Amino acid sequence: MRQQLINAIKALGLSGYGVTEELPFDESGGSVYIKNPKRIYIDNQQVTKLPLFLTLNGGSRAQNTTTIVTVFIAVDAKNKPANYDDTISKLVAVKDEVDFPGSNSRTVSVATGYEGDLLISELEYEFIRIT
Repeated sequence: MRQQLINAIKALGLSGYGVTEELPFDESGGSVYIKNPKRIYIDNQQVTKLPLFLTLNGGSRAQNTTTIVTVFIAVDAKNKPANYDDTISKLVAVKDEVDFPGSNSRTVSVATGYEGDLLISELEYEFIRIT
């Protein structure tokens, strides 16, 4: 899933932004995306499986499988790029371009915050399918 998201974001051809295949955190847990503004970092996927419904005998085999991938991007907060809002909109819309067969729900949540003089955007892609 991570590689599919990387490919879909690269295909957007975002002007002024780079897409890297590096993880957003280094070995010590430091945020690499803070050191490299205007680079888009995609984290490893996280997968959880929960029963779709519970039965009295515990025999339910249908599960909701949720795959979450988080994307990070940092920009200069004082001199935010003119195309920043458009870039975020395109990143949100890419959820529908990712090849993830069987997904019955695709959502993206966007959170922003500041670290020093950087505006940090975190996009959390969530894909759910019944397995």
